[in-house]
Amino acid sequence: MKALLNFVERFKLTTKLVIGFSSGILVAVLIGLQAQSNLSHMQGEMEKMYEMELLGISHIKEANVNLAYMGRALRQMMIAPDGQSRDRARAHVDQARSALHDEMAQARKRLFRAEAIEGLEKFQRNLARYNENVEHAMGLIERESLNPSAAAKFVASAEFIASGNAADEDLDRIVKVKERGTRSALELVRADVAATQRMAVGLLLGGILAAILLGVLIGLSIQRPNERLRNSVEELAAGNVEAQIPHTDYPNEIGIMARAIGVLQDIYRKANDQHWVKSHVSDIGAALQQAEDFAALARIAVSKIAPAIGAGHGAFYVADGEGRYNLLAGYGYRERKHLSNSFAVGEGLVGQCVMEKSTIVLTAPKDYIRIGSGLGEGPPASIIVLPVIHDDRVLGVLEMASFQPFKDREQAVLEALLPTLSTGMEILDRNLRTRELLAATQEQAERMEKQAAQLEEQQVEMEAQQAELLETENWFRSIIETAPDGMLVADSGGRILLANPNAEGLFGYSPGELIGGDVEQVMPGHHAMDSGHEVKGRHKDGTTFPIALSTSPLPPRGGRGKCLSISVRARQAA
Repeated sequence: MKALLNFVERFKLTTKLVIGFSSGILVAVLIGLQAQSNLSHMQGEMEKMYEMELLGISHIKEANVNLAYMGRALRQMMIAPDGQSRDRARAHVDQARSALHDEMAQARKRLFRAEAIEGLEKFQRNLARYNENVEHAMGLIERESLNPSAAAKFVASAEFIASGNAADEDLDRIVKVKERGTRSALELVRADVAATQRMAVGLLLGGILAAILLGVLIGLSIQRPNERLRNSVEELAAGNVEAQIPHTDYPNEIGIMARAIGVLQDIYRKANDQHWVKSHVSDIGAALQQAEDFAALARIAVSKIAPAIGAGHGAFYVADGEGRYNLLAGYGYRERKHLSNSFAVGEGLVGQCVMEKSTIVLTAPKDYIRIGSGLGEGPPASIIVLPVIHDDRVLGVLEMASFQPFKDREQAVLEALLPTLSTGMEILDRNLRTRELLAATQEQAERMEKQAAQLEEQQVEMEAQQAELLETENWFRSIIETAPDGMLVADSGGRILLANPNAEGLFGYSPGELIGGDVEQVMPGHHAMDSGHEVKGRHKDGTTFPIALSTSPLPPRGGRGKCLSISVRARQAA
């Protein structure tokens, strides 16, 4: 029954309904066919009874009537008043005899019982004797003509009457045999009708029972899968994303619904996994932000990540300035003398992970670490090694081991945490550098503050010196400007730095016009002459005139280098 129910459950709903309606129609058709068959059988029996029994009785009775007609026509022949009447009576006798023979011929075809056939043979013998007596009586009537007394005596004789009665009794016995046969056939028909009724009732009850059973079967085949799917949907609604979805292999509406629910389950599972991943990434990322150095960051990372993904062992390696990756923190880690805590690029799984810059996953590794606790220890079933990369630079390596293979969502957590770790390490590295730079900056600021104080003191001293120099310069300037002779001050290149009004008037220049000019433009060849020599002075208009020249060097002041003081005055021509 269970196998049949499981088989029916795989049918489509339309097929189940068709089966249900078809079963009812089939029962009705069977009942109709059975009734039609029984009716046909009864019709055949009735036709047979009519053909073989009733028509046989009818022919025999007609034969009996014609037998009586023969006797009556014979008596009419005896009392006929004339020859013509006698001939008509004889014709009636012959006609009745012929009809008797025809009726018996028809009756003979419908006699099949031994008793009836035996009665027919006896009737034939008695009829033959009766026909002989009739012929003898008609012969007597023909011979005696108008006075048939001998014929009347013969017809009234016991022999003649006995032969006729015997034939009549034989026909009666045959009729009774046929009547009994008819009653027997009728009883058989009644029995067939009762059997047909019983069979119809049985088929009807059987059909109703079969329809009920089939209805229950179809109802259960619809209800049970729906109940299972409803339970699965309720489990999904309760948060059990791993609930088993039944009937996904059914090629019917239930299978379509189950596969649709399976698709929704996958979506729900992915959404749940994403929520789970984001929740752990958020919590761990928030914890990582509290780290103040790489050791604290590594310790927080392994202590938070390992329980979240169900790992029993964890290690975090961080790059140093020499290209090696050193163990900074572990989870469930036990140091071993033969195991190194520092790896170069390409050395071990850690170094290989750094070199490939990709995740390495191992399943059921041999001769590896053993995850231990106070109750025992055992080898891991899965190991995953992940590089922490920032700007194509491997900052560290995270290694995790578990007794169970890492599922997709555990690996998704690890993959999602790698950018957080790399960003955190990069920010932490910048923060540490910033702190160092800040400390250096503060130290430099202190030094600069001291230097600024020294510079300020020097500035004060320089301002005092400049004021003194300015005062000295003003004093010298006043001497030069009030000197009776023309005075010029030139640098080592011959550029005029200062000219008093007498010198400007001597050479025909406006006030300040000589400043910045060359001494050569007013005193050509003055470098080749010593003090006291006479040289030619050049007027602004180009004319020359004799002048007396005397020079004296000036000490360097204010970054001007060596300068030369030139005293000139006009000399009378000889």
